[in-house]
Amino acid sequence: MPRRVQALIAFLSLLGFVAAAPAAPAAELSHARIVRLSYVAGDVQSRTEESAPWQKAVVNTPLREGMWLATGDGRAEIEFESGATAWMASNTIMELSQLALDDGAKLTLLTVTQGTTTFYVQPGKLDSFAVQAGTLQVHPPGRARFRVDVFDDGASVSVLRGNADVDSRDTTFHVNSKRTLAVRNDSVSDGTLAANPHADDWDRWVADRDGAVDSARRNTLNYLDAPIGYGLADLSFYGGWVNLPGYGYGWQPYGVGAGWSPFYNGYWSNFGAFGPAWISYEPWGWVPYHYGGWVFSPAYGWVWSPTRSFVWSPATVAFVRTSTGAIGWVPRNPRETAAVTGAPLNLSRGLITNSLDGAASRGSNLILHGPALSGAQAVTDFRSEPAMARFAQQAQAAPPSVQAAGAPRGVSAAQRMPAGSAPRVATAGMLGGSAPRYRAPSIFRPGHYSEQAGGGFGAPAMQSSPSSGAGSSRASSGSVSGGRTGPVSSGGGGARKP
Repeated sequence: MPRRVQALIAFLSLLGFVAAAPAAPAAELSHARIVRLSYVAGDVQSRTEESAPWQKAVVNTPLREGMWLATGDGRAEIEFESGATAWMASNTIMELSQLALDDGAKLTLLTVTQGTTTFYVQPGKLDSFAVQAGTLQVHPPGRARFRVDVFDDGASVSVLRGNADVDSRDTTFHVNSKRTLAVRNDSVSDGTLAANPHADDWDRWVADRDGAVDSARRNTLNYLDAPIGYGLADLSFYGGWVNLPGYGYGWQPYGVGAGWSPFYNGYWSNFGAFGPAWISYEPWGWVPYHYGGWVFSPAYGWVWSPTRSFVWSPATVAFVRTSTGAIGWVPRNPRETAAVTGAPLNLSRGLITNSLDGAASRGSNLILHGPALSGAQAVTDFRSEPAMARFAQQAQAAPPSVQAAGAPRGVSAAQRMPAGSAPRVATAGMLGGSAPRYRAPSIFRPGHYSEQAGGGFGAPAMQSSPSSGAGSSRASSGSVSGGRTGPVSSGGGGARKP
């Protein structure tokens, strides 16, 4: 059996869907890849396919092949599994045309139909990463950072670091660092190749954001040996690490207090064959809700603990039905698998639901305790439960739709290409008519999230190296606490870029 088929079956088995997943033919690609919407500021919209309505996009939305993103007066960032990143400036539309696996190789094709997007890529040996920018197609052979500006009547590609091959009509250009290729759609020539123009406000914003994320990611890797490249920086921005007996180093979010629980602040979204996917309102809610598991410690409160398996899951929870018929969910312990049976290990901390009638109804989340948990047992196959079937088919408390299929609201027509040999979108990165600089999350008072300009929340975790440990504040007896660790000296850092 080909390795790609084995990998797909193992992936679906961990999600609990292997029984319904036939093996793919040998020549068929796997489309099980998931990437992350990791930053949103201002007006950002998404849709699941070209004929679907546009909806407000929120941070931590899982993105899959065929989805679209659009920015009006806004900015967005997409993180890929390997650490590749795409930053979308305002008034930009992009499709995730291909996110596939071919015998372990990642195949990525992104289509920018208008606006400005900057990319950092680090493809593996067998990976393919391409960007369709208007009539140009960009193929970086290795690590590179490049920017595309797509106009109504042309496009340009500026290579900032590394190099890229750019297909234009019947010609392939090898564009080196600090060079820009510009091509007009109505030009009889293949375009012009010239030195990059000076960095503008958008370039500076991307550099600031990328530097902060890269430093925070390296800090996280002092504690976590993870083969993934997305979501790790948030663990440094928004929390700290503790050494949990029996589990090793675990992570806790800052800014939570008594009564907080994992998988409480967010909503469920239909994610097709993957099942119900959790989308967290918490800015750090990617890695801790799709990998590993959660432990409640009397000393620290809730602690996220990684596991050896880093296979993406729609949500690391156990779905539970009580004797009264209520359906809800419980954070899975790292020692439990996706096929939880009986009463989950964390059930004593409460059952999260959004109504006493079951998880399929729309409404605010609540936590059931005490007698309400009577007879609670894990739902081994949610497809066999009528309420769970509805739960998988509809989004619960999802952001409202902003417009039907067609052009996204608030996005104006593409600009005309300006004169000159190295054109750029003059308004790239503007928000509300100005060009704000990126500010990394700043420290806040324990127990509070503070929203900042730029759409971020929270505080960076200033952490020690694993050998020095991390302080913590003890939770009050019997309460659910984030077990916040005190700020200690920073570790890690350094630039990832060539």
